Amino acid sequence: MDGNKDDALKCLKIGKDALDSGDRSRALKFINKARRLDPNLPVDDLLSEIEKDSSSSDQTAESTNGPTSTTTTVADESKVRNRAPSTGSSSSASASATYTEEQITIVRQIKKKKDYYDILGLEKTCSIEDVRKAYRKLSLKVHPDKNKAPGAEEAFKAVSKAFQCLSNEENRKKYDLTGSDEPVYERRAQRHHEGYNGYYDDFDPDEIFRQFFFGGMPPATTQFRSFNFGGGMGPRTGDNASGFNMRALIQLLPVIVILLLNFLPSSEPIYSLSRSYPYEYRFTTQKGVNFYVKSTKFEQDYPPDTNERAVLEGKVERDYVSILAQNCRYELQRQQWGFVRETPHCEMLQQFQSGASVA
Repeated sequence: MDGNKDDALKCLKIGKDALDSGDRSRALKFINKARRLDPNLPVDDLLSEIEKDSSSSDQTAESTNGPTSTTTTVADESKVRNRAPSTGSSSSASASATYTEEQITIVRQIKKKKDYYDILGLEKTCSIEDVRKAYRKLSLKVHPDKNKAPGAEEAFKAVSKAFQCLSNEENRKKYDLTGSDEPVYERRAQRHHEGYNGYYDDFDPDEIFRQFFFGGMPPATTQFRSFNFGGGMGPRTGDNASGFNMRALIQLLPVIVILLLNFLPSSEPIYSLSRSYPYEYRFTTQKGVNFYVKSTKFEQDYPPDTNERAVLEGKVERDYVSILAQNCRYELQRQQWGFVRETPHCEMLQQFQSGASVA
């Protein structure tokens, strides 16, 4: 029991020191602890003093800090509300700083127009070169990389579509005849896709721009090769597809011919100038040229002293002369280089042409 009293006195002392230093929460903690250790300690006055100081301080806080915090909160909310418009205005100001009034005006003017000639600012009697000059001027003004005004991309597409149509003589004639604001290409795509608008699958204004300024695109006969905005290559239409198919067919033609020849029935020669299987039966022409056939019925098919036999022997002799002449040229060339001295094939050719008999 005496130990509790000593601990209670220690806690009481710590509580009084904390109260003197202004730490009411610490003082209240240790004084309550001292009271639990020794209920007979006279601490009621100290607790009343602490509670009194706490209530007065709370009232002071409500009278001062409360309205101030409310005012601060209201002020903060007003700042937050005011901050949003200021941010929007600053962003709009920065956005407006990226494009000029002239750029906005030209975009609006192009978007209002539907006729291709009006879009490019041309008359119907204009030339292809006029179309190119107008496109060069307008495309640089409304390209999304150059013009950040709202609607610049749509205006750039309209300018590119107008140029694509009017720079091609055939498409321009069709456009002049229809008198419609609907693009010729779009009607063609709708006919092929049965209502599906596939025009933009085949139309890439950026590709036209790159070809015009960096690819040297010819004006009247160019069919544009298109790329989708996602990066994939778009389909080709019109003459390009047929031209591509024709070129592919021409490239495959030799392969097709070889395949057909493999399936066709082969006809072997009737004769051979050298003996080899199955050409094992020897005959001799009127001028003494030996040739070999494979059929035992050769004389039945080509009887002696007939026109068919004479024609066949004439062919044999021409082949014989051709072979001798080729070998003779080869021998003369080797003789000229000093490789050989004799030219037997040349001698055989000379003898045959002079009417001598060939063994």
